[in-house]
Amino acid sequence: MSERLPIIDAAVHPMVQTADELKKYVPSPWNHSFWPGTERYHYPHPTSEYAGWTRPAGALPGSDPELLSRHLFAERGFEQAVLLPLTRGLIPDPALGSAVCRGTNEWLAQTWLGEWNTEKRFKGTIRVNPMDPQAAVAEIEHWAGHPDMVQVGVPMESHAPYGERQFFKIWEAAEKHGLPVAVHPDFAPGVEFAPSPAGHPRWYVEFASFYSGTFFYHLSSWIAHGVFDHLEGFKVVFADGGLDLLMPYMWRLDEHWRALRYEHPWTKKEPTLYLKDHVRFVTQRMEGPEEPDKVPGWFEIAHADALLMYGSNYPHWTFAEPEAVVPATLAEQQRRRILFENAAALYSPDQRGDRPSRNAATPSLKSQL
Repeated sequence: MSERLPIIDAAVHPMVQTADELKKYVPSPWNHSFWPGTERYHYPHPTSEYAGWTRPAGALPGSDPELLSRHLFAERGFEQAVLLPLTRGLIPDPALGSAVCRGTNEWLAQTWLGEWNTEKRFKGTIRVNPMDPQAAVAEIEHWAGHPDMVQVGVPMESHAPYGERQFFKIWEAAEKHGLPVAVHPDFAPGVEFAPSPAGHPRWYVEFASFYSGTFFYHLSSWIAHGVFDHLEGFKVVFADGGLDLLMPYMWRLDEHWRALRYEHPWTKKEPTLYLKDHVRFVTQRMEGPEEPDKVPGWFEIAHADALLMYGSNYPHWTFAEPEAVVPATLAEQQRRRILFENAAALYSPDQRGDRPSRNAATPSLKSQL
């Protein structure tokens, strides 16, 4: 019998214990404003967004560090968990959206990465608001020196593709500090665009089946606008699936690039060639073939060895056991890369270079907004 493989969980979503807890971590007047709730407004799951066994008594799912540690570390033997807290979606007031991100980061640093992180098994995400690029850059600069903040987090939802120039300073700041940018669907208070180019579908099953395809818009935008060429160390993580859709789309993108490369000469390479150095995906329980014996062929086509990391999606209903998304039918070295090595390399301190310590005199939230 082979030895147990080490595992890093690259997609864990901790929650506040109560919906209003986050307001304690931001100053007035934003802590007195109306905030969207913690549940998705558009297309809520028909039963529950969360796995019932992740809910502690009297609190929101995924909000108890002892319960989460028992589930992931004690019972399943994971080495580390990369925490990617969700925010409240695209809020019409950009200042309030930035305040929610700043409060999320303060809460995460003081609790999950602070008093609850004695064994240093939790790693965190700096949440920023792309609708407010100046505040987003300030937030990255503020937290980049924290030893347990290992990436920047932005919502999949956006009012423009992320390759557009108004976002460039955010990616530049992340790259400067060696921090990958994680893209994940966020909560939806109601100011997002329709989730499909044809408008709003009626049923949750429609929404859930194609929503991860939104990553195409951002990935093609980053490539077409030359962001990966300008920022050679910039890396992105699509943290909620999409790998099963990737290669057919990239083949098409390659073909159009060959025919139309004169239109954007700053894109120096075929689009597919950017993936290995700049792009990672996280496993998702609902994608890929159901039969374990078909997974190796699918993973080979998708270059999963280089591009894929395991993520459980705890505490959501799509929680995935490692063997469900990285089955034993794969070669052991391939499983090792997906379960551990790809995440270990991406989030290694060696990848982040010399990160400055946080300045105690960092400007206040109000001055940044």
